[in-house]
Formats: sequence, C-alpha cells, structure tokens
Amino acid sequence: MPFRSFIAYKLNISGDPTTSCCKVEEVLSASGDFEEEANIAVFDSQVIDYPKTSLALSNSNEEDTSKVLGTTNAAGEEKWIDVSLAEQKLRAYEGNRLVFEFLISSGLWNSTPRGTFYIWYKTRYQRMKGGSQELGTYYNLPNVPSNMFFYQGYALHGAYWHNNFGHPMSHGCVNEPLASAAQIFDWAGPVVPAGVNALRATPDNPGTRVVIH
Repeated sequence: MPFRSFIAYKLNISGDPTTSCCKVEEVLSASGDFEEEANIAVFDSQVIDYPKTSLALSNSNEEDTSKVLGTTNAAGEEKWIDVSLAEQKLRAYEGNRLVFEFLISSGLWNSTPRGTFYIWYKTRYQRMKGGSQELGTYYNLPNVPSNMFFYQGYALHGAYWHNNFGHPMSHGCVNEPLASAAQIFDWAGPVVPAGVNALRATPDNPGTRVVIH
C-alpha cells in the first residue's frame, strides 16, 4: 500500500469525495452488457493493463443458472454471505456450512458500510468511474465484472486492476478476485438467467443476505 494511501486510511482523512463505486441511477441505467468499444482503463489516475480479451471471453461462457435455487440450497438452507473487514475476507455459507472463502479488498479511501443487507441488483458488467484527479485517486474502469449491489451503489464485484487482496483498496465496495467473483455471482440471489445481463431482486427472486462487520 502506498505510504500516502496508508496514512489516509489510518487517519480516515482521504478527502476523496467518492463514497461508492456507482450512483444508484448509474446502476439502474446500466444494461450490464460488455462494452466492446472500451479499450482503456484508469486506476489511481494511471492507465493500467486492461484484460479486455479475457473479460470478453468470460462473457461468452455464461452458464444457464435458471436451475439455481437462489437464496436457499436443495436442502432449504439459507445461502448468505459474511464479510469480515478486520480479516479482509469473504465467507459464503449454506446454513452453517462454509462453501466459499477468499480474500477481498474493502474501502480504503472511504469506508465499506457495515450492517446486514440484501443484494438488490446485479449486473454482469458495469463501468465504474469516480475518485479525484487532484488526489491521484481517479478511476474509470470499463467492464467491471460480476457486480452484486447490496446497498445503494455499493457492490461486491470482481477487480482486474489490482491483485492486492487482503488489504483495503476500494472506494467503499468489496473487491473480489475475478474467478471468485464469477462463482459467487452465479451462486447468490437474485438468479440471473443466461442471456440476461442486469436484474433487480423481486419477492419471487430475492437477493442473498450480506452481513458486513
């Protein structure tokens, strides 16, 4: 972690006005489609390696998730997600049985909200833009994959712009390794059928519970 970022994180004085990866209106207006024309990604005001081809290939390999049981498993046990900010770790459970566990990166420049939430919207891909040019925290990231919005514009999502999982790196969202993000996107509710790229939770297709502490 850069020294300035570390000090800002410890003192909670980043000055960055961005409080989540997206605004609610940006989430609702997004199609979830892959942006074929996007060729550049920017993170911390620097142009970064943008794995466009591999991200596009992951889009073409969608599996039919219509048989997934959403917020419960075949035994009727609740699927739920636990995020420990102290450990920088996500664990996913079916009842009391652990089914996924991996490192994440939560909020550095602004805090990740704590509490109990439910996934209210999913997009397969989402452009995320924010930060501050002056502070060197500007980002413009096309085709962020496997987005699960749990509170306003805050999401659990894949991150291709860093591999520093286990340490805070975000503007409030929960960054996940790409493969893990894809797995848990398909596992959690609401269920997004093959061929659909954006979906809001409903009473008939509810969102998975997310506990962040």
